[in-house]
Amino acid sequence: MRGATLRVATYGYFGMGNVGNEGSLAAFLAYLREAHPDATVHCFAADAEAVRREHGVPATRLMAYRAAPGSSGLRVRAAKAASRLVDVPRTFRLMRDVDVLVVPGTGVLETQLVAQPWGLPYWLFLAALSCRLRGRKVALVSVGVEHADHPVTRWLHRSTVRLAHYRSYRDEGSREAVRSIGVTRAPGEVFPDLAFSLPVPVASVRPGHVVIGVMAYQGAPNDPDRGPAVLRAYVEHMAQLVVRLLDDGGTVSLVIGDVADFGLAEEIEDRARSLRPGIDGSQLLVSRAESLADLMTEMATAEVVVASRFHNVICALKARRPTVSLGYAGKNARLLAEFGLEGFDQPMDSFDVDRLVEQVREVRQRASGAAMEEANQRYDDELRRQFRRLSGTLFGASPVVLPEVPTSA
Repeated sequence: MRGATLRVATYGYFGMGNVGNEGSLAAFLAYLREAHPDATVHCFAADAEAVRREHGVPATRLMAYRAAPGSSGLRVRAAKAASRLVDVPRTFRLMRDVDVLVVPGTGVLETQLVAQPWGLPYWLFLAALSCRLRGRKVALVSVGVEHADHPVTRWLHRSTVRLAHYRSYRDEGSREAVRSIGVTRAPGEVFPDLAFSLPVPVASVRPGHVVIGVMAYQGAPNDPDRGPAVLRAYVEHMAQLVVRLLDDGGTVSLVIGDVADFGLAEEIEDRARSLRPGIDGSQLLVSRAESLADLMTEMATAEVVVASRFHNVICALKARRPTVSLGYAGKNARLLAEFGLEGFDQPMDSFDVDRLVEQVREVRQRASGAAMEEANQRYDDELRRQFRRLSGTLFGASPVVLPEVPTSA
């Protein structure tokens, strides 16, 4: 590509209101703008208009057809089936104007929240195959992976990984998952989640303040009958947690990790107020933060963060705040252990409120600022090393020296 403009395309389920996904895309775009300002950038996303509006880059919908939220029926199912056939030539055509296709982070190869193989697993495989057939490069950069029980999903994920020229994973558990689906030769390296390359906010800690990240989680997709009960129990237990923290004399902010969580946060707030009438707005509120940067700023004001979504945990740790996790997968616990917070987690769908209150009190006293600072510095160094590698091996440029990530005062 010497003498030609480098054409980079990003690929993922962007534009759908998931704050973590958007933060991963923002982090990669920031690297490209810093290290390769002359490159042209395009994004293949679930909602192209939202990506154009939020990130300021040209975008195209990654699928031929996406049903309106909540739509169903025979006509919708027929349109989906037909569109999967249309996606084959369409995807091949779209990859014509790409030099390097990059999947920038996200849990693109995870299965906990994905029920069917004929969505993102299928579309991503088509994109990788189309690039290979056209002689283009494919990069999976700090992606999340889980073992796929569905045989078709497992085959699609395995094939996608094998088609990639560059592979890296955001934790060791993801790399082990890749091995478990059959990629045993040169599976790739482990680098931190791309969101750890985002700037750190500077904010003053509010004494006694706890930020709680909520998630509209209804259990595993292969057990839909249990979902409503899981969500009802979650709302009740989270409301009890809020009340206990307020009774201790603290204040609470509820934050989200996806726009779909806003309604749940308001439901938890209403339930907490019904348990303790008279709670005022200075004690309990629902934050309207809708970006990783804003979430990080919110969490930087907390003495303790309780988080469920993976990128909520990242925001808390990036902001150097003591953190307890209510997780739906092992990735949260693995990340906490890297920051000296091993054991400060519970399963999201069966957590004990009394124990959680004790964990909040204990982590406030035990969390080591030195351990968190050391882990953040190590992650910064590793991500800069990965960016230099991308510049040298994928984008045909000499390794660049990226600026230091600013740290809080």
